[in-house]
Amino acid sequence: MPQVARTDWRGVWAIFAIGVMSAAYIGKAPPALPMLRGELDLTLVESGLIATMFNVLGGLVGIFAGMLADRFGHKRAALTGLAALVGGSLLGVFAGDYAAVLLGRFFEGAGFILASVSGVALMTHVTQLADRPRAMALWSAYMPTGGTAALVAAPWLLAAVGWRGLWLVIAVLTAGCFFLVLRAVPAVAPHARVGFARLARESLSQPGSLLLCVAFIGYAAQWASVLVWLPTFAIDERGASTELAALLTAGMVAANVPGNLLGGPLMARGVSRARLIAFGACVQALSSAGIFLDLLPDVGRYLSCLSFSFFGGLIPMAVMSGIAVHARTPAHIGTTNGMVMQVSQIGQFFGPMLVAWLATRFAWSASLGAMLAYAALTLAAGIAIARVEARRAGQAAR
Repeated sequence: MPQVARTDWRGVWAIFAIGVMSAAYIGKAPPALPMLRGELDLTLVESGLIATMFNVLGGLVGIFAGMLADRFGHKRAALTGLAALVGGSLLGVFAGDYAAVLLGRFFEGAGFILASVSGVALMTHVTQLADRPRAMALWSAYMPTGGTAALVAAPWLLAAVGWRGLWLVIAVLTAGCFFLVLRAVPAVAPHARVGFARLARESLSQPGSLLLCVAFIGYAAQWASVLVWLPTFAIDERGASTELAALLTAGMVAANVPGNLLGGPLMARGVSRARLIAFGACVQALSSAGIFLDLLPDVGRYLSCLSFSFFGGLIPMAVMSGIAVHARTPAHIGTTNGMVMQVSQIGQFFGPMLVAWLATRFAWSASLGAMLAYAALTLAAGIAIARVEARRAGQAAR
C-alpha cells in the first residue's frame, strides 16, 4: 500500500465531500417522489424508476469506471464524476417530461459511480497506514451523511422552490465541491502500465474481492428498499405529511453514520470484518420483520428502522476497509472498488423495484421475504469471507 510522510487531513475531508455530495443525489429523490408522481401522473413503479434509474449506469459499468480511474487517475475520475452530476441535475431542472427526468437521473448515476469509485484509492494516497482505519470509517459514512443532509433539506426546499429547485440547489453545491477537490486533493500518477483486460481479469479472480461484492449487493438491496419507500409508506399508509416523512427517513439514514464510524474502533480492537458483516446482516433481518410485518405500533416499527440502519452501518465500513486488503495490488484498488460499487448499484436498482412489485401485487408485508433473502446473501458472504481471511492469515504465518 502507498505511504505518505503524514496524513493530509485537508485532503481526507475534501475526498469525504466527494462522497457526501454524490450521496445527496440518492437522498434527494425519495422525498420528491410524491410531488413528481402528482406532477407527472406516475404509477408507483414509474416513480420508483426515478429513484432507481440513478443506479442503472453504475450497475452496468462500475468495474469499467474503476479501471478508468486506475488507468487515468483517481482525481481526474472524481472531477469528471462531479461534473456529470452537475450536468444531470441541470437536465432535470429543465426537463419537460418524464423521459427527460429519467435521462437526467441516468447521467447523475454516471457521475456518482465515477466520483465515488475513486474514494478508497484517494484515501490510501493521502493517509498514513496508522490513520487509514479512521479515514476509511469516515469514507464509509459518506452515503448516510449525504443522504441525511439531502433528506433534511428537502422538505423546506420542496415547499419553497419545488423539486426542480431542489435539483438546482444540489447542482450548485456540487459545483462548489468540484473546485474544492481541484484545490485540496493532490493528483496521483495513474497506474498506466496495467492494461484494462489484465485489471479486470486479476481483480475478478480474487475470491475475497468477489465475496465483498456479494456482501454489499445484499446490503445495498436492503438499504435502498427502506430508504426509497419509507417516505411513500409513511405518507400513503400512515397519512404523514411530506415534511414528517422526510424527517423520519432522515433520522433512519442518520442512524447509519454512528454504525459506520463504530466499525473502525471495533476492528482496531480485533473484531474481524467478517463478524461485523454477519452480525449486521442478522440484525437487519430481525429489524426488517419489525418494519414490514403488522406486529408493532408505528413507534415500534420506526425503532426497527433505526436498529436496521445503525447495526447495518457496520457492513459498509467492513466492506470498504476490505477493498484495499483484498485488491491484488494498489494498482487494482480502483477496479476492485468499481466492482463493489457496480454490485451496489445493481442491488439498489432491483431491491426497491422487487419490494414495490410485491407491495403493489400483495401488500407491504409480502416484501419481507425479499428483505430476508437479501440479508441471507450478506450473511453467507460474511461467513465465506471469514474462511478466506483465515486461510490468508495461515499462509502469511508460514
